[in-house]
Amino acid sequence: MKNGLRDDPAFLEALSLHHDDLARFARSLTRSRDDAQDLVAETILKTLESWNSVRDPQAFRTYLFRTAHRVYMRQQLRRRLFHPWPEDLDIVASDPQPDTQTDASLVRAMLQRLPAQYRECLVMVDVLGWTPAEVVEIHGGTVGGLKARLLRAREALRKEAMRGQHE
Repeated sequence: MKNGLRDDPAFLEALSLHHDDLARFARSLTRSRDDAQDLVAETILKTLESWNSVRDPQAFRTYLFRTAHRVYMRQQLRRRLFHPWPEDLDIVASDPQPDTQTDASLVRAMLQRLPAQYRECLVMVDVLGWTPAEVVEIHGGTVGGLKARLLRAREALRKEAMRGQHE
């Protein structure tokens, strides 16, 4: 990061005007003190990264709260999509054969063992059917970078499946 907090007192001054309101806003969104603190911290980091483009005090306030909301929504999406699946979750399959249900349980378990960045892109593209461009809109980066990550994720899943066959 080019501009650290210590290097830009104007950022600290602008932030100090809104920090308490931001903390209250975060607490109202998350309903948890710890989650609110995490949300505030991530919001401040994201806002600091864009500080040079939002120096107007009114624009800063709007940008700060819009950023907090976006960070919160992204966190909620990740929690919804990538929370650990409970073991007793019933699997509804189009083919109710026991082998199909077992296969789905195994795939779910293998996905949980993948790193989060692989699991996220695999689920969004291969399970939910999102286009790489849609995923990039949420996570940033490039479509080419996402496709490379998908390739690595699929390879990691394949290796995980091969390891499971040998056990």
